[in-house]
Amino acid sequence: MSKSNYIPGELESSKFSALKEPYYKAMETIKGLGYSVEDYIHNFPCFCGHLTLARFLSLNECYQKTLGIAGHMAEIGMYKGAGSIFLAKLSQLYEPNALTQVHGFDWFQGAQNLSEEDRKHLVEGSYFEPKARVETLVKAQNLDHILKIQDMDMSSAAVGEFFQKNKHLQFKLVIFDIGIYEVVSNCLPHFWERLTPGGIIIFDQYNFDIAPGETQAVREFLPHVVVRTFPNGWIPTAYVIKE
Repeated sequence: MSKSNYIPGELESSKFSALKEPYYKAMETIKGLGYSVEDYIHNFPCFCGHLTLARFLSLNECYQKTLGIAGHMAEIGMYKGAGSIFLAKLSQLYEPNALTQVHGFDWFQGAQNLSEEDRKHLVEGSYFEPKARVETLVKAQNLDHILKIQDMDMSSAAVGEFFQKNKHLQFKLVIFDIGIYEVVSNCLPHFWERLTPGGIIIFDQYNFDIAPGETQAVREFLPHVVVRTFPNGWIPTAYVIKE
């Protein structure tokens, strides 16, 4: 992703301008140091930015709140699978003997068939990752018994059909990492109905002008629910707890 399309819109570009340039300069320096793939994997805090760390610390914080609550976990919008794989590894660490699964939902075709409004906020070059690559990552790390990849159009009737077929599914933690109105409005009722009390739904782009459709869908379906923010104040932007 180039600098010019990192975050669209004048508001977000100005809002994060202080963060972008140091990030890109650091990336160029790191690339020139010639570290191995093994170094990147085993010493990842040396290389990733503090906002990336904040994101996964926030996900871990929500996960910790759900320990002891019955249900599976889900991510709507897998992209490269980072969120789903992270949750699967947390389950391995903290629930090694539990039956908790992670269900990753995506259609692996990128940002196609968007409404005109959603397309205005599209980050060029994002969203697409071949399903085979994600499956390879999952299987290579022996996570396929925990992480179940669900390939479907999440804006279609396929979602309702999936839950009709899998009536047993109950969730304790759900991540909406999609930001598209048609998807969020179509999926949120299904996941909310199957969210165990005390469970959490995370909204990656709530109140964020890069993807206003997510806020609209949440406002319509959950008008009276308290939407909480994370202490670090960045992405993921918000979460709700089912009382």
